[in-house]
Amino acid sequence: MRLDDLFEETANRQPDSPFLLSEGGEAVGYGEALARINGLSWYLADRGIGHGSRVAVILPNLPETVYTWFALARLGAVMVPVNPALVVAEVEPALRRLEVVGLIGEAESVAAHGDLNLRVRLVVGEGEVEGAGRFEAPLRPSAPVLSHTASAADLLTILQSSGTTGQPKSAALTHMGYALPAQEFVRWMEAVPDDRFLGCLPLFHMAGQAFTASAVAAGASLALVSRFSAHHFWEQVRTYGITMFRHLGEMLAVLCRQPERPDDRIHSLRAVYGGGARPDVIEQFERRFGAPVVEGYGLTETNTVLRNELRERRPGSLGRPLPYCEVRIADEHGVALPPHQIGEIQVRRNPVMIPGYVGPAELTEAASAGDWFRTGDLGYQDEHGYFFFSGRQKDIIRRRGENISPGSIEKVLDRHPAVDASAVVGVPDEVGGEEVKAYVVCRPGARLLPEELVEHCRPWLAAFEIPRYFEICADLPRTATNKINKSHLRLAGTMGGFCYDRKSEATEPAATYSLTYGEDGGGAQPNL
Repeated sequence: MRLDDLFEETANRQPDSPFLLSEGGEAVGYGEALARINGLSWYLADRGIGHGSRVAVILPNLPETVYTWFALARLGAVMVPVNPALVVAEVEPALRRLEVVGLIGEAESVAAHGDLNLRVRLVVGEGEVEGAGRFEAPLRPSAPVLSHTASAADLLTILQSSGTTGQPKSAALTHMGYALPAQEFVRWMEAVPDDRFLGCLPLFHMAGQAFTASAVAAGASLALVSRFSAHHFWEQVRTYGITMFRHLGEMLAVLCRQPERPDDRIHSLRAVYGGGARPDVIEQFERRFGAPVVEGYGLTETNTVLRNELRERRPGSLGRPLPYCEVRIADEHGVALPPHQIGEIQVRRNPVMIPGYVGPAELTEAASAGDWFRTGDLGYQDEHGYFFFSGRQKDIIRRRGENISPGSIEKVLDRHPAVDASAVVGVPDEVGGEEVKAYVVCRPGARLLPEELVEHCRPWLAAFEIPRYFEICADLPRTATNKINKSHLRLAGTMGGFCYDRKSEATEPAATYSLTYGEDGGGAQPNL
């Protein structure tokens, strides 16, 4: 099934049911939303956007983001969502490589990419940009639904993924990659039209998009908020009557760290789905707030492939495979391992997964072991078919839900004229995730302050990518082949060095500061 067909079916079945609930108080029903989507699809078609056209969308969680996604789906076009926090130097090369022909965003973003050769530029919200139109999703009840010739196997979205090697890749996802998992989500989470989903995960990442598709499959309401905030979370739950929430592991930990209140169990939340939470955090969350947590597992390239079910959960596990996919644990030679032996989690290729990465075929081949996709994650399976996570093979830092490539940060640091060498690793943070630490060696005779490195990084890295910890050191540990020994650096943890606090714009001896999340748990947009 195509994603836009999924929406149309729901809207025709329950046109008066609320779909979008936004922070501004707007409530849009399914029928009205379908009319806006249909109107926007005609608007874009009239401006040359059609089957296969790639359109960059640089927007936060707004109703316009949702309308754009489904309108492009109706056209058979492809959305290229971009994190608004990224700087132009990071974004523009990818947009050129992907040959986008349109851009929809807020005025600042549209203006910043004025050098791109585009058919369409649309500004959302306030502000004007020369040569750009105003975003329109007009109600056109008399207009026929735009016909299409695309199939469920056609591309729908291109997301940036760290893949299995730590190098950013463009993952091409199909309509089927969203529609089928959404329908399965409704079944295993027992979602119904009366449910209200909290949309706090970013719509430029798989988790936020998949959760939106699941709300549509259930015919449920979706309350869009700008980001996850621990301070405002329960207020949002009570204001919107939220019944279902999709978490990332650190989110539950941050919520559990908030001061206890007499009304901790007075809320409408009936179920939580997500991945990456420690078993002790899940137990603490359920005991304190009374809402069951259902864990699963998936990547940008695969969507969800493992899940527990609301009525059948194995504590500490990732769950069992969904009906449309096959998952195994394999050794370094690609041989399936028996229960309780740790190996790589691999997924057999299926219609829901990406057909491949956009770019050279070598990118897809490197992530493959025959018919199996290599996740780069380690785990094991028990005798009952439940999978358990053990760690990661890939050199990726998982910070507050963002996959960060250390190599990309090192390239930026090494451009500084006073830097002789650098190494970036993930170190444990206080809520069980990872933080970014940079070890830097100065050139002979040079002196360098961490503040200088922060300022050097700003034009090239998003705020969540700038290292939290900096350590200026005389040398870096090396292997026998003279490679930097990152395992030794990870073992060193956060001892020594300096810590950068974005809120206070200060550096001081390493302590308990946070680059983006702080006590509020907000800031960097999470991903799963």
